[in-house]
Amino acid sequence: MRMSITVCILGAVAALAGGWLVGRWCLGAVLIAEGGLAVGWALFHDFPARPAKPSVSALEQVFERARAS
Repeated sequence: MRMSITVCILGAVAALAGGWLVGRWCLGAVLIAEGGLAVGWALFHDFPARPAKPSVSALEQVFERARAS
């Protein structure tokens, strides 16, 4: 999650710096493109899902089975 946020922030900074440098259009266009790609990667990168935590009802079932034994 931190990596995604960091890349998103750096992408936004690069886009802003590119906008500032738009007078020097070549460097500005490159920074804007890199910033947009970095933000896109950060937003749409497929991170692995976190393992599901057991619910309270599942724990209650485990305790009931243990008591029944």
